[in-house]
Formats: sequence, C-alpha cells, structure tokens
Amino acid sequence: MRVKSRLFLGIITAVAMMSVLAGCGSLRKVRDIKVTSVSLESYSLNGLRSADGVLAVGIDNPSFAFTVTRLDGVLKYKGEEVALYSADTFSVDKQCVKVYDVPCKAFLGEGISLMQVMQIIRQGNLEGLTTDIEAKVKLKNGAGTKLKFKDLDLQKMAEKQ
Repeated sequence: MRVKSRLFLGIITAVAMMSVLAGCGSLRKVRDIKVTSVSLESYSLNGLRSADGVLAVGIDNPSFAFTVTRLDGVLKYKGEEVALYSADTFSVDKQCVKVYDVPCKAFLGEGISLMQVMQIIRQGNLEGLTTDIEAKVKLKNGAGTKLKFKDLDLQKMAEKQ
C-alpha cells in the first residue's frame, strides 16, 4: 500500500514538473528540457491528511539555468478535488543532466478521506485523474513568468512519455 502511494505521488509530481517545463516552450531553447526520472527519496505522513516528501527528479537541461520559485497544483479525480500539492523552490543548472532533490507537500482535499484515495490508487492507472498547475519560473537574470495549466489529463500525459 505504501509503495503504491509513493508511486502515485511520484507520478503526479513528475507530470506536474513536465507540464511546467513544457509550458516554457515559447522560449526556443526550453523545448528540449526533459524530466528523465522521478523517485521518492523520503516521505513522512503528517496525520491522515498530509505528507511531506523529497523527490529525486532527473532533469536533462541543454538550455540555460532557471529557478522554479513556486509550484502549486490541484489533483482531481473525475472532476472532484482529491489533493493539493506544492513543491519548494528549486534551481536547475544550465546545460547538464542532473538529479535534483525537490521537497514537496501534499494535502488531501476537503471531504476526501484516505480510504477514497486508496480506492483511486488501487485502480492501477491514471484514468480519470487530471491536474491544475500554477508555477512561477525565473531565469538567472530575474526575468520570469507565471505558468498556468488547467485540467491536464494525467493518463494522456503518461502515454506520451
């Protein structure tokens, strides 16, 4: 049960990060940035409604350095809010392939129980799961942008990988 929960959190965060990085596509060089791996380094439950974790996120960045200063999202199952998640600020080095430790937090949505989340996890796929993401990305020179994505279908995104 814990392994599925970790995998689920890892997949959600990976998809969120891929979306954020892909959203920078209007900048020519950023199109080639790839999230190459995601694994859960550590986690701790905070009661029955939240968890803190550290994800090891592999990023292949052939472009310039940037910092994700804020990443927040909402995970939905069949349109209903399941969880809120966020990642702490992290910086990505220029022109390198590297694994970054990214601290993150997840909270169950109002009216959602841990048992309901376990039922979603037991289905064994991402069908019916969507996410909304808002991220703030800054370049080394201070220029930045806020990226917003609504109702990203996690099943379709996973199939593209």
